[in-house]
Amino acid sequence: MDRDVPVTPVAAPPVDPAILAAAEKSARFEGELQELNMRNARLGAWFVMVLVPFCAVLDWLAYPTHFWEFLLLRILCSAMCIPLLLALDRPWAARYHRVYPVILPLLPAMAICLMIYFTGDGSSSYYAGLMLCLVGTSFVFHWTFREIGLTVTLVLAFYLAATVPNLHFTGDLRSIGLFINNTLFILLTCVILYCGSRQHHAIRLREFVNRCKVEAQREELTRRNDELSATLQRLRETEAQLNQSEKLASIGRLSAGIVHEINNPLNYVKSALFVLKKKTKNLPPEAVESMGQILTDIGEGVDRVASIVSDLRTFAHPENKGSSPIDLNHAVAKAARLMAKQVGDSQAKLCCDVPADFMTLGDENHIIQILINLIQNSLDAMGCHSAPEITIRGRKEGDELLLSVCDNGSGIPEEHLQRIFDPFFTTKEVGQGMGLGLSLCYRMMQGMDGTITATSQVGAFTEFTLRFKPAAAPAAE
Repeated sequence: MDRDVPVTPVAAPPVDPAILAAAEKSARFEGELQELNMRNARLGAWFVMVLVPFCAVLDWLAYPTHFWEFLLLRILCSAMCIPLLLALDRPWAARYHRVYPVILPLLPAMAICLMIYFTGDGSSSYYAGLMLCLVGTSFVFHWTFREIGLTVTLVLAFYLAATVPNLHFTGDLRSIGLFINNTLFILLTCVILYCGSRQHHAIRLREFVNRCKVEAQREELTRRNDELSATLQRLRETEAQLNQSEKLASIGRLSAGIVHEINNPLNYVKSALFVLKKKTKNLPPEAVESMGQILTDIGEGVDRVASIVSDLRTFAHPENKGSSPIDLNHAVAKAARLMAKQVGDSQAKLCCDVPADFMTLGDENHIIQILINLIQNSLDAMGCHSAPEITIRGRKEGDELLLSVCDNGSGIPEEHLQRIFDPFFTTKEVGQGMGLGLSLCYRMMQGMDGTITATSQVGAFTEFTLRFKPAAAPAAE
């Protein structure tokens, strides 16, 4: 009983890159030659159509008795170029483009050979017309060795067929001598054209190879330039991050000293306020209300100072609770719930589009604090917008998780965009912010081995992008 034997497919042998590159260059060279032949064929056809009838003047001077029949031959030769000219617009003409360098010189050569035959003069001076056809074609077309060999052989065959029957080997041998001279001139012209064609073909091939080398070097230079530009851009970004980190570290050290110096007087003021509030109970009733209002205003001012000091303390000594797996989808949802009332009061629309199980390593409280800060900034920037909208979107980019917060607010001017993460830089009015919010976000993202960047267009949008490292997938049991 026959059984089906599995056939193992045989993998094709790998292609040598050098052979493949040589084949591509050969195909390109052939394509350029085809395009050149097609363009020159149109030019050559018009030359034959115009110049062949124009040379009827020579017939009138050399053979006036054959003028009309020669004119008919010339017109017929020009007419035969019309279908060749029309065929150039056909799609199949490109496939047979090598035919034109052979046919176009043969048409006037056949007409000239017929004229020589009809004159009955084997030593006719019209042999010069054959040399003109060959020389003119060699200038118009880039002949290959096969094409020029075939053309020269056919022209010589036509010439011998037109002259040998008219030779007379009795009596005066002058016509025989002229025939031999004419034939030698044609042969020498053919030899010169053949050698010149070989030389010109070698020059064209060498020029093509050099052009390919220059193009390859230019492409390599462009690629290296792009790599260098990308490297320089990364160096600039790294330098900017280092400058920002150094700036934050310096401000952090300064803030630590300021916090220590301000906390002690604040505690004294709070203690004094507590004592004063107790003492007001012993004052007359009419003074209690006014004194209580004054003490309340002082307390609010002290609380404001205490809040600023607290922000400075957080900036100077950010808490590092360690990294743990955080679901960014849940963190965004918590931040949205915490800001729901403020978003509703601002009549803004908050859209969240974060994939489930978008896991990263970090501190959830810090991530929520960053998101709240960014949402609050967006609400402040969209205060005058008729349809304020905030979009929080998560996506993957390579090995990073990206969380973007985008609003359609007033945008940030270019001159401010480079400074928004600097400590104490703010464009808000006095009393509305001290410029530490985005700096704290920057420090907290650094603590989670992440980054925060901003892009904006004035009057259109502002987008903050948080980049996180993904949490490692749990090992399979």
